[in-house]
Amino acid sequence: MMQNDYAQARKQYVEEVRRSFRHAQEDDYEEDEPVSVSVSFLKVRLLISACIFAAFILCDRTGSQFYHYTTEEVISMLQEERFQPQLDSIREAWTSITQKPQDKR
Repeated sequence: MMQNDYAQARKQYVEEVRRSFRHAQEDDYEEDEPVSVSVSFLKVRLLISACIFAAFILCDRTGSQFYHYTTEEVISMLQEERFQPQLDSIREAWTSITQKPQDKR
């Protein structure tokens, strides 16, 4: 009978310890989740920008055109700030989309 009581007490202790670890893990992961999402989004953006830059360098080295534009024409358009109003509207829209609901108050 004494062994049975010991086994029950031991089992109860192990279950309590397991429950205490579950709560600690859930709290830890809840805090880390938004960071991991933003880091993965940053990695995707970085990969896309690297691919665009590599394509630009490839077009420059081979003399290829992209949508009937040479690399010199693209550089001159960027230097003219020809697309600044469109870029400003895109930035404004992106800011309004990414604002948290509590920031809008």
